[in-house]
Amino acid sequence: MSLFGEYPCINQTIAPSYISFTSATISVGMCLFTIPGNLLIVLAIFIDPNKDLKSPFNYFVANLAISDLVVGFVVDPMSVAFHVSEGVAKEYPTDLVYLHIPYFISCTASVLSLAALTVDRFLAITSPLSYRTKLNPKRAGFVAAGIWAFSLSCPFVYLVTGYLTYAFVFAHTVIIATFLIMLLTYLKIFRVFKDQVKQWDSLDQSNEDNHAKRQAVRWEQKVTKTFMIMLALFLACYLPSCICIYITNLCSSCSCTFIHWARDVHFLLILANSGVNPFVYAWRFENFRKAVAKLLSCRKCCSHSRRKTIEFDTFTESTTSDSK
Repeated sequence: MSLFGEYPCINQTIAPSYISFTSATISVGMCLFTIPGNLLIVLAIFIDPNKDLKSPFNYFVANLAISDLVVGFVVDPMSVAFHVSEGVAKEYPTDLVYLHIPYFISCTASVLSLAALTVDRFLAITSPLSYRTKLNPKRAGFVAAGIWAFSLSCPFVYLVTGYLTYAFVFAHTVIIATFLIMLLTYLKIFRVFKDQVKQWDSLDQSNEDNHAKRQAVRWEQKVTKTFMIMLALFLACYLPSCICIYITNLCSSCSCTFIHWARDVHFLLILANSGVNPFVYAWRFENFRKAVAKLLSCRKCCSHSRRKTIEFDTFTESTTSDSK
């Protein structure tokens, strides 16, 4: 089976070495950029050192970070190996035919996690009183498991269709459908937000209950604005990537060099999206910043304690030896 399907420019013409080595270099940078941020987010949520990150929304954030970790630990290194091999050997490395399977698995999980975050924001804003009963951590866990079950099963269609055909189908189903869901949902959210702000502004601020309600609304607004930044970054990466998919599939008049650039840009843009979300959270939310800082400080304390223990053991052994 061909790696890319029936596309002469991709199958019969190898990409120029400078394209392959450029893509490999970018993949190395993204690997170093993606892993630390997403790993810290996952550890911060599941260890939860300050006991303030256990919520359905943050579980979906963790699910998104886990899918991005798959990119950092698996897809990025394989991208480096693929492009270096392509640039050096001047042929497609057939032993890396399954590079795109973890790529599509992680992309599908990432996109569906964003869709789950959208539903979470919709319920939190439109039904704040029943939000915790409708979407508790246990149900969020079931949704996350369903996302991964779907993500692990669908991309294996790639083995039948080939890379470019499946990428074309992926762009028209998972990406565009998710984008439309997000867009329609957020139009509804913004209308509800506008009504809620008017309602809370009319309340007596001296009343403690009303003050607490206003604070809760402000918090939900901040969470939603943060997710809007994530959504904007998602669109900034995925929409140009979809355009590149159209170019590689439909542009019969484009040169093979341009097709190869479009192939790699499509691939790298989606990988790049996996590295930016953790920094949005570290930048926007104080509880995330405090949790990450505490994790890092604990690590430093553990290293310091381990070093002191080693020094003490060495001193004890030396004293015992001298006494003998």
